[in-house]
Amino acid sequence: MLTKHRVTRILFFLLVSGSFFSTSLHAESQGYVADVFYVPLHSGASTKHRIVHRGLKTGTSLTILQTDDKAGFTQVRTQSGIEGWIQNQFISNTPIARTLLKQAQQQRSELQSQLSSISATNESVSTAHEEAQKRLKSLSRQNQSLTGELASIKKISSNAINLDINNRDLLQKSEMLKVEIAELQAENARLSDKSNKDWFVRGALAVAIGALLAVILPRFKPKIRSSEWG
Repeated sequence: MLTKHRVTRILFFLLVSGSFFSTSLHAESQGYVADVFYVPLHSGASTKHRIVHRGLKTGTSLTILQTDDKAGFTQVRTQSGIEGWIQNQFISNTPIARTLLKQAQQQRSELQSQLSSISATNESVSTAHEEAQKRLKSLSRQNQSLTGELASIKKISSNAINLDINNRDLLQKSEMLKVEIAELQAENARLSDKSNKDWFVRGALAVAIGALLAVILPRFKPKIRSSEWG
């Protein structure tokens, strides 16, 4: 059987073990020290002076008017215009971590917004670039087509120019032939007129000779003597 002393020892052991495990469990939890508190603002450079503002929240922006290092107080003015004295230990030349974190978060948010805007702009620029590339390819194809058409037009124009030159040469030759024909026709008419005149002269001369012979020949005809008939 268990003695009273032995039971007491067992209970003591269980109690110590429970305390140990309880302490271990509590030691594994995690907590944070709050950095938000309120600082009173006094009417003078000591805690004995009247409090003009009971709670300036940590991180509040203040305008420093003067500092009393001996008293350990600084005269400040709040953004709402309240003036008073605050202990130097609560004054910092830089914003507190919470304010810096808030500013950093705000800057991060602004940067993310700018990044989103830049991404949207880049996407728009990329789209515009792709459209420009497509337009450039289309214009290149049109340029090649127009270049081919222009070469064909130049060839046709060259042929047309050659045809025009040939036509002009032919027209010039035709005009020259017309002149030659006109000259030949004039020469032919002249020769024909001359031939007619020659025939006319010859005919007239023949008539004159005939008339002359008609006059002259009877005179040379011998006369028939009448005695020879008797």
